[in-house]
Amino acid sequence: MNSSLFFKIINHRDFVLSLAIVLGLIFGELTSFLSGLSTYLLMIAMVASTVNFSFSSWNSFSSFYKPVLGSFLLNYVLFGAVTLGLAWIASSYFGYLSLWIGFVIVVAAPPGPAVIPFSAMLNGNTTFATTGLFGLYFLAMIVTPLILYFFIGASLVSPMVIFLIMVKLIIIPIIVSRFLRHPKIIQHSRKYSGLTIKWLFFLILTPIIGMSRDVFFQEPLILIITLVIFIISMFLLAFFYNYVISKYYNDKGLIISSTFMMTIKSAAFAAVVSLRFFKDDSVVAIPAAVLSLFIILFAITYSYFVNNKLHRFMK
Repeated sequence: MNSSLFFKIINHRDFVLSLAIVLGLIFGELTSFLSGLSTYLLMIAMVASTVNFSFSSWNSFSSFYKPVLGSFLLNYVLFGAVTLGLAWIASSYFGYLSLWIGFVIVVAAPPGPAVIPFSAMLNGNTTFATTGLFGLYFLAMIVTPLILYFFIGASLVSPMVIFLIMVKLIIIPIIVSRFLRHPKIIQHSRKYSGLTIKWLFFLILTPIIGMSRDVFFQEPLILIITLVIFIISMFLLAFFYNYVISKYYNDKGLIISSTFMMTIKSAAFAAVVSLRFFKDDSVVAIPAAVLSLFIILFAITYSYFVNNKLHRFMK
C-alpha cells in the first residue's frame, strides 16, 4: 500500500469516527482526561469550519432572512418538537431524567458544520446551507440558553455560563477565522480545514464514548431508547419531510440542503455542554454520542435516497 492511499484511508471521516468509537469502548474512563480540553478543541474546530464563510454572501436582507428563518423552523422547531416530544414520553415512562437532559442539550445545539459539505456532496443548495448555518450560529447565542433554561432550569445549567460558552464556540472562532482568510494564507487554511475538523472531532468524541461505555453495556435499554428516538426524528422525519415538500417545491437542491439543515445538530457542541455541566452523569452524554454516529449513517442513507428515490416524489 502506497503512502498516499494509506493517509487517504486513515483520514477518511468514517475511519476517524470508527476509531473514536473503538478506542472509547476499549479505554473507557481512561479517556476522560480529554474531556477537560473539549471546549478548546471545539473552538479550534469551529475556526476551521468557519474559515470558508464570507459575509459578502449576505448581500441583501432577503438573501439572509429567508434561509435563516427556514433553517430555524426546520432545525429548532420541527426537529426539536419531534425529538423532545419523543424524549419526554420515553423519559416519563421509564423515569430517565438524565436522558431527557441529554436530548434537551442536543435540541438546544446549533446545526452541525457538516450541513455544508453534505449539501455540496449531493449537489444541494449550498447558498441556503451556508447562510442558514451561520445565521443560526448567531441566533443560537440567544436561542440555545433559552431552550436550556426553559426545559432544564438555571439550577442545573446556568444561562449566563451557556452564553459565555457560545461566545467561545461561535463569536471568537468567527473572528479568528477572518484573519485566516487573508489572501496569503487562505489557501493553506482551506487545504487543512477538513483534516483539522475530523481529528479534533475524534478527540472530542473519544471521551464521550469512553465515559459512556459502562452505560452502553450495563443499561442497554437507555441505548435502545436513544436509537429509536433518533431513527424517528432523523430518518423517518426526513422521509416524511421530503415526501411533503416535494409536492410544493420542485427544487431538488433546496430540498436536499433543507433536509440536512433539519436533521444535523452539532454533536460536538452537545458533547461539550454535557461534559461541562454533567461530567459525573454519563447518561446525559449518550444522545450526543449516538448522534455523532447517526449523522454519518444519515448522510450515507440519505445519499442513497436522493440518488434512487427522491425523483419519484417530485413527479
